Amino acid sequence: MPATMTKTYEGMRVTREEYLDLDYDGNKYDMIQGVLYMSPSAAFEHGKLQGRMFKFLDIYIEAHPIGELALETDIFLPDGGDVLRPDISVILNENMHKVKKHIHGAPDLVCEVLSPDTRHRDLGEKAYRYLANGVAEYWIIDPSKRQVSLWISAGHAWEKREGDLLESRLLPGFTLKHSKLFR
Repeated sequence: MPATMTKTYEGMRVTREEYLDLDYDGNKYDMIQGVLYMSPSAAFEHGKLQGRMFKFLDIYIEAHPIGELALETDIFLPDGGDVLRPDISVILNENMHKVKKHIHGAPDLVCEVLSPDTRHRDLGEKAYRYLANGVAEYWIIDPSKRQVSLWISAGHAWEKREGDLLESRLLPGFTLKHSKLFR
């Protein structure tokens, strides 16, 4: 029996409106400068680290109810262009008006777990788009290097931090120990 090809939207050029009207094909996409880029299913290590980071943030938010968390939710950037889907988004209470079916505006914090297929975009185009649209903190988890980085918006550039203990400026008292994430 011949294998059937599943249609994907990889490489397709679309507007935001067209993006919203696409039939679900089972894949996740980022739309950067109108072009759809598919993100393959996460590897085990990616999913494990994404889950741990979400858990740490969820415990913090439950103890300090200053916002909400979302996993892999489309964000429609406020400049009218790209649609990105970070691994984790945090929206502070004062910005909850941005949340509809999707997030219409920049989250306050995003977290990406790097994978070989998305690493270049996550550290390049997506990082630039997050900064340009007002994301205050960008947490980057790199499974292959067993590193975590915290990029803090400093206007038109990211202030980049690495180390054994990282502390959020946005979430008072939230810290992340390297040894807890990569246990």
